Amino acid sequence: MAQTVTQRPKVRAWLRPVYFTLGSLFLAIGIAGVVLPLVPTTGPVILAAYFYARSSDRFHDWLVNHPRFGPLIADFRAGKGIPFKTKVWALTAMTLAFSVSAAFVTTNWIARSVVIAIGVGAITYVARLPVSRR
Repeated sequence: MAQTVTQRPKVRAWLRPVYFTLGSLFLAIGIAGVVLPLVPTTGPVILAAYFYARSSDRFHDWLVNHPRFGPLIADFRAGKGIPFKTKVWALTAMTLAFSVSAAFVTTNWIARSVVIAIGVGAITYVARLPVSRR
């Protein structure tokens, strides 16, 4: 299942190091998620692939062909969704995080409304993703 980048998206040269740094950060979070129970894996790895596609063909190709992470990216890109366990964990963590933020962190009603709106949008997006059979 070798995937390669045929054409890198057009990105300004000064943004490539920023995208590479973000890709590396999200990949580190995804790797941590493999061994730490409450840290997500799928979302950060998909984001890492996005940022690597805009900064480094070599790292992007390595990531999408990786035996553990490559299938997650391939399933997402093919519209097959994310694993059920990942979806449940993501929805649970997002609901808790946005609820705590809205209830206890924000004190201004405008900020609270923004947190709730972003939370509803993000949770709806993840809830509508299909579940992969993997």
